[in-house]
Amino acid sequence: MFGFLNINKPPDCTSHDVVAILRKSLGIKKTGHSGTLDPFAGGVLVIGVGDATRLLEYLPQDKIYLAEITFGTGTDTDDITGQVIKKSNFIPSVDEIKNVSKQFFGKIRQKPPIYSAIKINGNRSYDLARENKISQDKMNEREIEIYSIEIILYTPPRLNLKIHCSGGTYIRSLARDLGNVLNSCAVLSRLQRITGNGFTIQESVSPELINKTNIFNYLIQPQDVIKLKKIHLDSKQINEIMHGREIKVSLDFMPNINKNLQMLDTNDRLIGIGLLTENYMLKPKKIFLKEGMVSSVQT
Repeated sequence: MFGFLNINKPPDCTSHDVVAILRKSLGIKKTGHSGTLDPFAGGVLVIGVGDATRLLEYLPQDKIYLAEITFGTGTDTDDITGQVIKKSNFIPSVDEIKNVSKQFFGKIRQKPPIYSAIKINGNRSYDLARENKISQDKMNEREIEIYSIEIILYTPPRLNLKIHCSGGTYIRSLARDLGNVLNSCAVLSRLQRITGNGFTIQESVSPELINKTNIFNYLIQPQDVIKLKKIHLDSKQINEIMHGREIKVSLDFMPNINKNLQMLDTNDRLIGIGLLTENYMLKPKKIFLKEGMVSSVQT
């Protein structure tokens, strides 16, 4: 088995729970997801099956969410599952929300929630938070990017948004920060990822529906979704690449030096990932020795 699965993760289960379900139903241990989706959230969760887990890093990283933010309450987790630590009687108007939301467009610095899977000195942040060993002000900021924020509906105190953002963005943090900037407080009360890593929720499937007999109906070939330019190799070139040797190539597009390329055979089957170096030399990085098997070439 080799490929990606577009899973619709149900709320109230962890991303690891989904992986565990699929490992059991498919009888394959090598299965992993492209990025954690909060337990209370639902929506697109991309799963790599077999050695396709080695290719998750090459998927598009942007995400689109439908989020509900509730003003007037703040929690230690920045969502409705946490303990209430703050209250506010001030509920902002829609015009006030529109005005301050502009501050969050583009590349910004964001502090992740303390209850997150980020590692701090080798420890998960949520473990440190449970032991009261970390506070929100001690969290390091990270650069993220918000491409768009669209107000879908505002029925005070509940605000429904559509958010297009970069990978690594915490919508819980966005809810918290939006409340703070408006001199109120806020939590994320509902979240659904409708697009992630190039996959949409309309084409997703419940993890409970997938098994050994129908898995190939749902497996998506990596070359169909990886956003890397493609180069086709003949049998002689493939033989050289499979032995870990660089090859001279000609391209029908303007190349970027030191960029990864998808290497395909003449039947459009993915051979591996190669790095284009100076003088049009293609250096193998990950090679598909045969279907479902990938090896890394030591460089």
